[in-house]
Amino acid sequence: MKSLFFFFALALAAPEPRGAESLFDSEFFAQISLEKLNAMFSGLNAERGAVTETLLVSSGAWAGHYFYDTAGGWRVPVAVSLNPRGGKIKGFFLGQPYRKSAALAAARGRLAALPGRKGLLVRRLGKSPETLEALNEDEYFAVASVSGLYVLGAILEGGTPWRKVFRPRAGGKPPLTAQALAALMISGDDDTAADALIDGLGRRRIEALLPALGHGAPERLRPFLKASEVSRLNSGTEAALEYLNLPPGGKYGFLDALAAAPPAAGPAQRSPFGVGRIGWQASPADLCRLMAYFSAGADERALGLLAPGRGLPAAAGFVYAGYKGGAGPGVLSAAWLLKDKKGRWTCLAAAWNDGAADPDAAEFERALGGALAALAAAD
Repeated sequence: MKSLFFFFALALAAPEPRGAESLFDSEFFAQISLEKLNAMFSGLNAERGAVTETLLVSSGAWAGHYFYDTAGGWRVPVAVSLNPRGGKIKGFFLGQPYRKSAALAAARGRLAALPGRKGLLVRRLGKSPETLEALNEDEYFAVASVSGLYVLGAILEGGTPWRKVFRPRAGGKPPLTAQALAALMISGDDDTAADALIDGLGRRRIEALLPALGHGAPERLRPFLKASEVSRLNSGTEAALEYLNLPPGGKYGFLDALAAAPPAAGPAQRSPFGVGRIGWQASPADLCRLMAYFSAGADERALGLLAPGRGLPAAAGFVYAGYKGGAGPGVLSAAWLLKDKKGRWTCLAAAWNDGAADPDAAEFERALGGALAALAAAD
């Protein structure tokens, strides 16, 4: 099949495409004309160069995902589906091209080889975003406390003053400002601080702001859970089952009643219903849109709260490095916002979920470290 699609790419992604009428099904041409299809292919050749290699990502009986590598140094994601009746192409999609980097590709390969589900996106931000490397970037993963970035974003988007004082309901903390709680949440990974902000801002208000913060499926974060709620739900099979079987609107009242129950004791536990069923979900693409929000707004206090990432060894070589990581049973995640010496903003977002065993943090860091080193050395 790979050789078939390599020939297909060579024939079509050319200055003068030929043969589309015999390769595509009539069902496809009901959506787009032959002239427009040929113009798309000739444009790909002119802008990115001739296709030099076709790489299989995944395939089924009648569909496949590929990469086209071009002479211009670009990689183009491709999805193809065939009509079982006749075997002609009935569905075809060209993704956003991105520049290849051997070092970034190696980092992607290292992450892809790990067990479980993995996602990665390395994207240059700005008016014309450019994907540099990607792996399952639109799939959804449990991200643990990286979800705190949405709380930080809600402070900005909702116009909450940094000096506004919140009174934490638990944890024995005194009244603290939004800025102080956000600092504890981001750099200190303090769940009590995050919960205090969610209480103070209002979970429904945070949920209403998610689209503006770039989340592509905000319903996955409704209700927007507090860390204490995640811990309680995952510690009791009966409560978790009841919660999961409730309609979306009924979950809010259940969480209010759950707050009156004794808090869970001990470390976080693996949910009996699988990684990601109870908690916070986001895709690498969502996280990069959120980092683009932070970079475009350039709120100095928000960037300062993220900036402790600059002190991490992997951040060497960047003018600015913002970071938030997350970890839990079966979950590792990370989101970086980077600014290089040329003033270019870049996002690196990744997640690793494994329902069978806890992901190896050292392996995750090595894979991402290779990508960060490649970005620091990029021209």
